Amino acid sequence: MTIGTLLYIFLFLFGLIISIFYLEFGTVAIMGLLITVPAAMLVFLICQRFRITVAVDSKNPVAEKDEMDRPARAVITLSVENDNKVLPVTKGIAQVQYENKFSGEKGKMKIRFSVDAGKKRDRRIPVVMQNCGNVAIRVKKVRIYDYLSIFAWTVGKNFETQNVLVLPPLRDMYLGRDRWYNETSEDSDRFSLYKKGDDPSEIFNVREFMDGDKIQRIHWKLSGKTGSLMVKEGSLPLTKVVNIFIDLCVPGSSSKKDARQRHEDSNLLVQGIYSVSMYMIEHVIPQNYIWYDRENDVIQERIVEHEEELLWMFQDLFKCRTTKSADELVEAYLAWEEGRMLESAMYLTVADHADLQSAGLVRERLEVMDLRGEEFEDEKQ
Repeated sequence: MTIGTLLYIFLFLFGLIISIFYLEFGTVAIMGLLITVPAAMLVFLICQRFRITVAVDSKNPVAEKDEMDRPARAVITLSVENDNKVLPVTKGIAQVQYENKFSGEKGKMKIRFSVDAGKKRDRRIPVVMQNCGNVAIRVKKVRIYDYLSIFAWTVGKNFETQNVLVLPPLRDMYLGRDRWYNETSEDSDRFSLYKKGDDPSEIFNVREFMDGDKIQRIHWKLSGKTGSLMVKEGSLPLTKVVNIFIDLCVPGSSSKKDARQRHEDSNLLVQGIYSVSMYMIEHVIPQNYIWYDRENDVIQERIVEHEEELLWMFQDLFKCRTTKSADELVEAYLAWEEGRMLESAMYLTVADHADLQSAGLVRERLEVMDLRGEEFEDEKQ
């Protein structure tokens, strides 16, 4: 019930009492207005209701923060089309709910809009989000009001949930592409773009003959065309992917200070994943992201070779919640790794990982990368 409705009820009852005690032309005329004007408003509202079309869309499914300590704006669009050529919509209200399951942030708000007669209007709905994650935004109900705000009519409800990824700014880093290019002596359909090898099935480069080059490597057909000896350089076979473990353990207590620190560490974890993945995508290194889904008690795996696949991976990752216990993660990873051969792997974490060493998860070719501070900074140099 709106303020306009309450005010109208009060005026109607007051006019009714006055007309009963003072049965005169003036009081009867006032009562007539108190009946006919709202009736006319209701008729106008009904005419508008059947000529209004409402749609909800997310034109940009990714919102990237400018700086880590600044919020991002996850934006969806409410499109309202008024086909009525005479009556404009002067007041409409959309009820919006949002939730970031990964960070725990949630809330609701009301967005007001208006639409001219015979026009369509796109109303941007920004949701301010302090932390990274997948923000699920849902327009629960859209209502329009008459010109006196006495009556309201729902023109749409329970629209499809729009998901917007809130990602951190990229962090400049250097991982050393040769190290993560996964050299292998086995047959492979992937070859390094940056480093030559000994596989003659794929040519890495063709250059002029130099002292010490083997005769078997001479490219005779090209040598005949150029008039000088040219040598083929073989390619370096690569394994399929780099396995990257994501440690969703973010330590801390439930106090406000620790909760703030947990959010900061959680954002650093996402920033590290984002930066590592974009670096490898840029250098054409496929990645297999592995994490423990506590809610379903399973190990999740997602292959990422392109930026679009990275966004899909984040959507799945953000459905999980962080944990304060590292033990359950280690046990799950050890159970997953049993019997598998990992050529090389990376373990991304924002928690102390001494227990990982004792648990036996850290092997010779598994690098633990703490994303919180100086150790990660050193990786960038």
